[in-house]
Amino acid sequence: MQASMLKILTFLTGASLMLLFTGSAMADQYGYYAPAYYVAAPAFYRPTAPAPHAYHPSYRYRAHPAYNQPRRQSRSWLNDTDKPANQARAGAGHRNATAIQNHGTGDRADNSGTQMSDRKRQFITALLPHIEQENKRLLELRNTVSDIIDKLETNKTVDESAQQQLNKLATRYRVDGDPLRDRSARGELLRKIDIIPASLALAQAANESAWGESRFAQEANNLFGIWTYDQAKGLKPKNRDNDKTHLVRIFDDIGSSVRYYMYNLNSHPAYRELRQIRQQLRASGKDINGYALAAGLEKYSAQGQVYIELIRDLIEQNEWALLDSDNQHA
Repeated sequence: MQASMLKILTFLTGASLMLLFTGSAMADQYGYYAPAYYVAAPAFYRPTAPAPHAYHPSYRYRAHPAYNQPRRQSRSWLNDTDKPANQARAGAGHRNATAIQNHGTGDRADNSGTQMSDRKRQFITALLPHIEQENKRLLELRNTVSDIIDKLETNKTVDESAQQQLNKLATRYRVDGDPLRDRSARGELLRKIDIIPASLALAQAANESAWGESRFAQEANNLFGIWTYDQAKGLKPKNRDNDKTHLVRIFDDIGSSVRYYMYNLNSHPAYRELRQIRQQLRASGKDINGYALAAGLEKYSAQGQVYIELIRDLIEQNEWALLDSDNQHA
């Protein structure tokens, strides 16, 4: 009997040391410990090597600069939720977030009690206003582009400033062809300027930033694992391989991180399937939802299909689909 008990204690001690070693290794390599759901999730969802980059290395194009970054926010961006301006930006989305929190915020999936629930509430309340604000801007820009295209399609006069705007947007969003003369180029531009559902943005941010607590979120305002090769705009990952030169992109604030993330999904060739799914939803009169668009994220991570299932699982667990009824139209 004593020998059996000794064997059990030896096994448990070894398992505990193995878990501690694994967590420490991930912290050294990626700058943060594994989020709670990595531990709680079934084996199917556990990545063998979490990839912090924004898309598969073979699809890593040079990113267009989206904005200047003179300074960064402090490490306490999650505590910014008490500011009136931040609350005011939330609008209907904030009310929906409150309803989701009251309904449950997926606590049953975490089994981590009130502490995890409070962290989720803080994460949602801090991030959702920025997602809503950027989607509103995208819809307004989409409507402007649609009006210009309608004039071109009906042979109406388009002033010079509108023509220049269309050409600049085509360049920025990597559209082939001249949108002033090429109908297919106009259609491609309109497909690329559109919203990213709140459920998808929240799920990817929660996954890539460990609910806003990763080193990259705290020190670089990077919630989505975006890479860069610009030394002036990057943070070196801990224990990066000697033959690697990538950096984690530094953003001036959380809003800039959200804006670049949406631009990346809307413009990068790797996410063409995501944009096609979104176009099909619009054409059929259905709401654009994150669960459907997640199918186009295979190249966002080296995990491929496993990553898609992980993002969908987060959307379902936290009932974020309720947020996708907003911001469908300007």
